[in-house]
Amino acid sequence: MKRPFLIVNFAVLVCALMLAATGWGQTGTSTIRGTVKDPSNALVSGATVTITSLETNAVRTMQTTTAGTFVFEFLSVGDYEIKVEAKGFRKSVVRPVQALVANVTDVSVALEIGEISSTVTVEAVAATVQVNTADATLGNNFSSTQLTQLPIEGRGVLPLLTLQAQVTPDGYVAGGRSDQSNVTLDGVDINDAETSDVSKPVLRLNSEAIEEFRVVTVNANSDEGRSSAAQINLVTKSGTNSWHGSAFEFHRNTIFTANDFFNNRSGVERPKLIRNVFGGTLGGPIVKNKLFFFYSYEGRRDASGTSITSLVPLAGLGKGQLVVNAQRCTQNTASGDVTCETPQDFT
Repeated sequence: MKRPFLIVNFAVLVCALMLAATGWGQTGTSTIRGTVKDPSNALVSGATVTITSLETNAVRTMQTTTAGTFVFEFLSVGDYEIKVEAKGFRKSVVRPVQALVANVTDVSVALEIGEISSTVTVEAVAATVQVNTADATLGNNFSSTQLTQLPIEGRGVLPLLTLQAQVTPDGYVAGGRSDQSNVTLDGVDINDAETSDVSKPVLRLNSEAIEEFRVVTVNANSDEGRSSAAQINLVTKSGTNSWHGSAFEFHRNTIFTANDFFNNRSGVERPKLIRNVFGGTLGGPIVKNKLFFFYSYEGRRDASGTSITSLVPLAGLGKGQLVVNAQRCTQNTASGDVTCETPQDFT
């Protein structure tokens, strides 16, 4: 009797963990929505809309509502193809449609009258300036290209937070303190519970492993706005049907480092700092269209020196000898003249 009971409890625990992981992942997802219209600009209801991931070939399908709208929620970040089919109209394909983390992408599809066997393909072009019309949140998305190509101190990710408006170099956001920001990785809270320092989460962030992240500076939605400052959503890369990877090595030394004024005055050489940041990534399919993997490694090695300038006692103090250099002065009370002897050492 005891063994079946343990098996049931173990099964319940596994299901609970899987459901919990699914719930966390929803915060780091995206939404694609849109409308379907005919040539007269009238809304088309009952059209079949199919969305396909261009990286993994994952497929989802739905019918447009009576208002001619469709919504695909909880999508993984990446590029998608949208195919719309309706009776009496030519098939319409829009690609690539980019799904951004913690953001909504609007797509408007215009159908043309004709045979459904014929297809109209529309190549979507990302707008250079994206205006958020879905909600009141203010913030920007950073892509993987920006993370890997922008010069960042120590190859960190969170320093890019300072590129936003209303953000100070110390991490204060729109008047909110630097320890009041909320950082999530794939929907999981990675804040330091002790310090809540936005620049030092509990997990080190590898810029080569981050697919995208979004910073909401003000007006965060209710699903993420538990903190008064920035809401930072990061999403890691994943494997796809194509093999992909990278290798990198960043070296820093003291060739172009200037010495400070006090070191130059004291004749002290500039402190040494030799830093190497290296690593690589690899991702691909295990079972095509079904199962994928992605692995990332980053190492950092620092060799640094620090110069210290301070006052030290004379060598005689170590022998217990206290030597004071002073002079004796006397004052004539009648005339007020002061006479001083030659300074000398007193032991």
